[in-house]
Amino acid sequence: MNKNTASSTSYLPPQINRKCYLLPISILGASIALTLSTPLFASANFGSPDTVDNTLAENTRQKKSWRENLAEQHNLTFGLDYQVLGLSASDPVTGGDDKASSGVARFYGSWSLVGLETGNTGGVVWKVEHRHGYSDMTPKEFAFQGNFTGAGNGIGYGGMIGPAYSDQGSRLTNLYWKQKLNNGNTSFMVGYLDTTDYVDVYALASPWNGFTNLAFSTGAGAIGLPDDGILGFAVGHMITDNMYAIAGVADGKGKSDDPLEGFDTLFNDHRLFTTFELGWTASKEQIYTDNIHLTFWHLDSGTQHSLVDGESGQGINFSASFMATPQIMPFLRGGFSEGDVALYNKSVTAGLGYFGLGNAKNNLGFAFNWSEVNSDFSDVMKSINTISNSSHSQLTSELYYKMVLGEFVELTPNLQYIKDPAFSNEDSTWVAGIRARIII
Repeated sequence: MNKNTASSTSYLPPQINRKCYLLPISILGASIALTLSTPLFASANFGSPDTVDNTLAENTRQKKSWRENLAEQHNLTFGLDYQVLGLSASDPVTGGDDKASSGVARFYGSWSLVGLETGNTGGVVWKVEHRHGYSDMTPKEFAFQGNFTGAGNGIGYGGMIGPAYSDQGSRLTNLYWKQKLNNGNTSFMVGYLDTTDYVDVYALASPWNGFTNLAFSTGAGAIGLPDDGILGFAVGHMITDNMYAIAGVADGKGKSDDPLEGFDTLFNDHRLFTTFELGWTASKEQIYTDNIHLTFWHLDSGTQHSLVDGESGQGINFSASFMATPQIMPFLRGGFSEGDVALYNKSVTAGLGYFGLGNAKNNLGFAFNWSEVNSDFSDVMKSINTISNSSHSQLTSELYYKMVLGEFVELTPNLQYIKDPAFSNEDSTWVAGIRARIII
């Protein structure tokens, strides 16, 4: 079956389906404003489904007239949403919390300013957030980070569940210039970047719309990711119609809640997060779904992301996904790392996404992960929690179903089963969650 036909993509989620038909491709996806003011240009979307432009494109509801005028006359479009995640575990560590919840308010937008007549557009992208907890422990702390940072004990899992849902407060996630060149076959962005927008991307990587567990998101837990909203530069290029490359460098010590400090850490400390990705895609329009890539990464020593001794880390990740039917996308992902910054020395994930289940905008995801927790970090955590099991490996699974309820609300229940959580004396635990999103 020809996957470029309309029937083969009619069940894809909006951020993928609209990409295939309406949007020019750039590092962070194309802007709605551009599509309303210029002809379409075939170009490569090197960004994740969760980039600002793709999040804006996902909202297909009828906009108020003044917002339409902004897009049509000034090439400016923006969005607001509010998200909540609540988790409950069946078997936390002894004396640990069994519930966690948090909310995130986001304001994001894109303003195309140059190149509107040529297709080599350039403009400003921004996203600001406020992350706040509702319970004593937030989802980000619910796994290992609670007892690691002094916030308390959770489920003793060697991983992250809902890492975006914390009590951080105000933060800058994006503020950068994006520029397309060579009719969209080459793109770059420079400024305050979220590296997960271009590193190890696939269709279900977004913590806002896809899986909740980091093992099924960017890096599969085997990339030592820096903070979001850090100064950096990234460039993507279509080498041929099917082969592409993406390279990036960013401030490894940057902090999203103190962005101005990034000028000092980047230009004086020189602690860098560098990545290079080489990939194949069936076509530019299917870069999210029919994709195979390898991602090489390195994070310098001396950053706040070191797990134990302040050392550096590096590794290689792989990802393969394809649309087996017009609705079903199986995938295989994982990675290998060494050093002191990635959660896992080894990680392997297999799963599938089912788009259009019950409704054209609904989707389901199901996946398994086997991981070997970073051995140095695992030894420290086991000693803190007095863990009798010396094994560093664990098994995780997650099932979620995203439901779009009208124009303004999304609801996503999810269920996870964790076998042999690395930092707990419990044999296993179930984690039930509910994620809600209100689109303004």
